[in-house]
Amino acid sequence: MEKRIISKFDIESVKASGQTVLRLEPGDTLTPLARDTAMELGIKIEDSREPVVHADTTASASAPSDDKLEAIVKAVLEKMGASSAQGQTCAPCATPKVYGSRPGQLKYAKMPRDFEMPQVELRDAAGVLRNPPEIDFRLLDVITIDDSASISGGFMSWHKGPGFSWTLNYDEIDYIVEGRMEITCEGKTIYADPGDTVFIPKGSSVHWNTPTWVKVYYVTFPSNWADQI
Repeated sequence: MEKRIISKFDIESVKASGQTVLRLEPGDTLTPLARDTAMELGIKIEDSREPVVHADTTASASAPSDDKLEAIVKAVLEKMGASSAQGQTCAPCATPKVYGSRPGQLKYAKMPRDFEMPQVELRDAAGVLRNPPEIDFRLLDVITIDDSASISGGFMSWHKGPGFSWTLNYDEIDYIVEGRMEITCEGKTIYADPGDTVFIPKGSSVHWNTPTWVKVYYVTFPSNWADQI
């Protein structure tokens, strides 16, 4: 049976079609954002996959419920946001907010739940466009050299299509948030799923693609990666 990666967009499609139930089959993967979106839109998830059996179940009786865990995590995140902003509050915004300016001070990026990423054209040193329009490549820098950081980080996403090739003159780490990323280097293709991390060393010539859609959080060194093209 073909494995499916259920993303936020799949949940929204279920809602748009008027359905209220999504059934997970063996081999399916439901991303965390997709699960949250299902809860928000009132889509019931029926899981027919085999449950994971743990050898030690003694601690499960005293473990907090999912609702309680969610409340705890939310409270902690809210507290972190308040303290990192030095008493300020940050309402949901279209772009990330970065707090801290002095050398050595922590940086905290407050991201809205459904932030938008702008479409970006990737051009090499010769000015050649590397990402075709049909893949809808998007990129959002979160931490940059402007934050006095030696590394940078942010989000990028693209859709199924011919993909794009790129030679990196910097080190990069990619963490898969949603979807599936295909990356080919020296004739070998790696398939990375949500939760997977890929390290791409400086000097690598790679080809990025996806069978559907993918969102990645990237970290580069040095932080002025765009100047290394």
